[in-house]
Order: sequence, then structure tokens, then C-alpha cells
Amino acid sequence: MRPQDHPEVIDSLAAEYVLGTLRGQARRRFEKWRADTPLVAERCQFWEDNLMRLAKGLRPVRPPPHVWQGIRARLNLARRDQKRPGRPWAIAATLLLVVGLSALLYWRSIEPGKMTAIATIATPAGAELWEVDVYRGSLVMHTEQVPAHAADRDFELWALPAGGKPVSLGVMPAAGTAQRKLTEAQRLALASSAQLAITVEQLGGSPNGQPTTTPIYVAPLRSKVS
Repeated sequence: MRPQDHPEVIDSLAAEYVLGTLRGQARRRFEKWRADTPLVAERCQFWEDNLMRLAKGLRPVRPPPHVWQGIRARLNLARRDQKRPGRPWAIAATLLLVVGLSALLYWRSIEPGKMTAIATIATPAGAELWEVDVYRGSLVMHTEQVPAHAADRDFELWALPAGGKPVSLGVMPAAGTAQRKLTEAQRLALASSAQLAITVEQLGGSPNGQPTTTPIYVAPLRSKVS
């Protein structure tokens, strides 16, 4: 199989590879594809970036001993473990697999396709506030931290097309990650934009489709087309 002929299969394998559920000969063959094929390397990078983003900020917590003891008692594992010494490790491995597959299904449900451009919006001191990923037909906006602002105001994102008026890309999320479908006008505006801007607007965004305040942040839009 040539990877370039089966992009959907490669995307699925890339996700399994990053999660660690692709094993043995299949993993070794996939690693060779990754080294030799830009498409495979790109999909691996996508899943690495997004799965790591999912894990970012999670703090490992060691449960107190009585929690595991209670689980063992309720499931009668103590007696079963005498017959099956490897049982606790098997349960732990199964739980890990379930968590990994859940993450895979989550990201597959929101994965928007091929990234075409990216912008990182940061303070003058370099603190990252938002990352905007542009795909064919959608935006994915990741919020790192939101600057202080009035409760009755929103941050609105704008494309700045060359020789044209700003085009609204919608209100920025207050936290986490948000995905938004692009209209044809927004796609065209992004295609001719080298920068994105952020303004402070009333709740819900500008009422007239144009910025009502001076941009507080302007960031370059970097092409990701290979």
C-alpha cells in the first residue's frame, strides 16, 4: 500500500501510532513510512500536537491507597488475583487502552482536515494568548489565557485581507478550544490575509460587521501549505 493513495487509513494509523496502540511490525513499517513520506509525517505531527494539547495542564494525581483497596474489595479482586497473578496489571492496561481510545475518538470527531495556516497571538512580552489554526473550511482556536477585560465585552478575531476591509472571524473563546466553520467570504479573506487582528467589542461581537475599536493585538498569519 502506498500511503499517499490512502490518506484516511494513514490518518487513522498515525493516531494509533501517536497513542502507542500501533505495535510490532505494523509500527516499524509505519515508522519507515513516516521517515520517507511527508504526508505520513504531517499526520503524525497533527496528532502529536493535538493529543499533547489534550494532556497539557493535566496534573498526575496519585490516589490514596484506600481507593484501590476499595475497588479491589468491590470487584472481589483479591481472591481472583490469587488465581491470576497478572490480573491487576491486565486491568490497568485495559483502563489505559480505554483512555487512549477515548482520546482518539474525541480528536477524530473534531479533526477538521489539512491545516493551511496558523497564527499565534501573544502579548508584547511574548506570553501566548491564543493560537488560531486555519484549515480548509474551518478555524480551530485554542485559548491559553485571556487578558483582563470588562464583563460586558468580547474579543473578536479579524482577517485583514490585502486592499480590503477587515472580515470578522467571530468571537474568541473564553477558555479551551473552539472550532468554527468558515463562510465563503471568510475563506476568501483569509486566503489574501497576511495578518489577523483582535479587537474588543460588545458581547457577541461588532454589531455592524466592522471593528468598532482599534485592534489591541495584530499577529502574522503563517502559511502551512507544504
